[in-house]
Amino acid sequence: MSTITGRRVVQASLDDAARLFLDWSQDARWRAQVRRMTVEPPGPARVGQRIVEELRFAGLDFVTPTRIEHAGPTDAEYRGAGAMVTVHGARRLQALPEGRVALVATLHVRLRGPLRPLTGLLTPSYRRLQEHDLDRLARILDSGAPDGDRAPSRALRSGR
Repeated sequence: MSTITGRRVVQASLDDAARLFLDWSQDARWRAQVRRMTVEPPGPARVGQRIVEELRFAGLDFVTPTRIEHAGPTDAEYRGAGAMVTVHGARRLQALPEGRVALVATLHVRLRGPLRPLTGLLTPSYRRLQEHDLDRLARILDSGAPDGDRAPSRALRSGR
């Protein structure tokens, strides 16, 4: 099993960060390899919520049914398994001074079946992918328009 952890600090409200980071239906906005994310019931993470993640990685299609095991206003933990992979992990938010928020994503992943020996080999690629995805999420949140339909808050604050 490989563990991948990424952290970003953004200039955003805790509510805006939670709306994107703790609602898996928003993942396709910031995770490049996500093809489809089915979330039932829809909305922010809650205990028992079912998620089916469909993504393409390393030239393969992965379908991973997942369940939220813990959910709070600033964190969520999940566990899932598909034909080719098992995963569990957490997403956590931490309020910081001066209107900043730390986003922390931890993923424990293991490929299954004939792909299992490739887990260690593919971990650096998945780590880079997660880093790029977190960068994309940080850019959305730092833009001050995480919903995509609001004027950037920085522009409003600066009078532009």
